[in-house]
Amino acid sequence: MTRVVVKNFWSYDYDECNIQIALLKDLQQRFIGRVLFVDICGNECKKDAEKYNVKTYPTIIIECDGQEKERFIGLTQERFLERAIRKFLSECK
Repeated sequence: MTRVVVKNFWSYDYDECNIQIALLKDLQQRFIGRVLFVDICGNECKKDAEKYNVKTYPTIIIECDGQEKERFIGLTQERFLERAIRKFLSECK
């Protein structure tokens, strides 16, 4: 069972979201089989965005065992995301 989940809340209304998706695809390849990456379109899944209180796109939420551990709002550099993912992979065992 995957214990670390990266949820990417995005909207097709913002160019930054396309950039963030590309960065996350690179990370997804590095963590294949160890981290679950989920893309959630705020335009189509408004209830999910409300549930997580997402008001800005892109927003990335990293969860461990279903608990939110970290949230990144706005376009976030790949190195910061990778550092957080590695941290939670070691903590969530």
